Amino acid sequence: MAARVPLTEAEKQYIYDCKQQGMSLREVAKELRCSRETTRKWWRYQREGKQPRPRGRPRTGILSTYPARIREEAVSLKRTHPHWGPANVKLELKRQLELEADELPSDARLSALFKAHCPEAVQPRQRRHYPEEPLPKATRPHQRWQVDEKEAVRIGDRERANILNVRDPVGALMIACRAFGTTTEKAWRKLSRQEVQETLREAFCQWGLPLQIQTDRGKKYVGNSQGSFAALFTLWLVGLSIEHLVSRERRPTDNPHVERSHRTVGDMAWKDQHCDTVEQLQTLLDQCCQRYNSEYPSQAAHCEGRPPLEVHPWAEHSGRPYHPDLEWELFDMDRVDAYLASHVWTRIVSQSGQVNIGRYYYQVGSIHGKETISVRFVPDQRTFRFEASDGSWVIEHPAIGLDKADIIGRIPTEPAWPIVFQLPLPLEGV
Repeated sequence: MAARVPLTEAEKQYIYDCKQQGMSLREVAKELRCSRETTRKWWRYQREGKQPRPRGRPRTGILSTYPARIREEAVSLKRTHPHWGPANVKLELKRQLELEADELPSDARLSALFKAHCPEAVQPRQRRHYPEEPLPKATRPHQRWQVDEKEAVRIGDRERANILNVRDPVGALMIACRAFGTTTEKAWRKLSRQEVQETLREAFCQWGLPLQIQTDRGKKYVGNSQGSFAALFTLWLVGLSIEHLVSRERRPTDNPHVERSHRTVGDMAWKDQHCDTVEQLQTLLDQCCQRYNSEYPSQAAHCEGRPPLEVHPWAEHSGRPYHPDLEWELFDMDRVDAYLASHVWTRIVSQSGQVNIGRYYYQVGSIHGKETISVRFVPDQRTFRFEASDGSWVIEHPAIGLDKADIIGRIPTEPAWPIVFQLPLPLEGV
């Protein structure tokens, strides 16, 4: 039989009417020039009041298999918090709708939903490529912490705050997020060494002492002399048995985890919620750290979508206890002196006969003006010895500004009472 065009709605109704009047389906098929199977199909559909399934695969939309409330609430959360990614949105959906993890859509489908229904809230991705020559990688939690500063975060109408982030790259832990008001009469300022030390002291109390701390080449970390003489920050870490690592200049990829942490903290805390005071901002940051470490499905390190402390439960403490009241006793000046004694510095004497070491100037005599001399630290006398290029002795001066109180930044006013440390067990990697 030659193929014919599909039956019209009138012809379908005609099949039903003819059958009702007693005609056979074969007779109807012959009259309409179609197959008997076709007339039988449409007779049954008309008799039972049904409609056939559309031809081809059913049309579907993004998350069409999920309840409408999940789609609507996900879009609403994204619009309210445009800097939140799918992981944060899923975490909030789980709380608000009281759902299990397997009842939530995947990150990829949520991303597609956001691009389709609220593209204005999707943050553009900007990739920059840097030469990849990183420092040697750490291998276990609390081996190395990365420290960096996020500057000029808006609070209130005109105020600014700086946020100091401390990150453990191997344990994927947010060690500390501390906000400081930095607005001055003319502009905003950078953080001081003392503010960085106080933040690290708080982190030491909670997590214990790490083995290494990595920073950039900021003035508070490396000093004024192009990093040629150890800054007080470096000596402070040395006295606490912590190695100070410095990233290469203009290479943010040397400190990648804490750099990426700035955006994570911003997305989870201050970008979508305006704060009027530093205290309000600090409350958000504390909640962010607790949430990230204990609940957030992190993709960093080896977390594979699980919270960092769930993957690394032993990372709750480094196994090297610290307490600020015991810092004076814990601080080892012999290590500091040995560190200084292992270096030799080269200086050019000024025309007036002075040499700069750290923050201070030492007089070696105008007779040596324009000469190049070497400087060594003598630990027994705690002096600097200045020597001419031929190795002959020039002069020796007591070291200035390198006492225990100068390096720590404070002197205890009361003797420390005995303190008992309770460490979590088992300790791994200590």
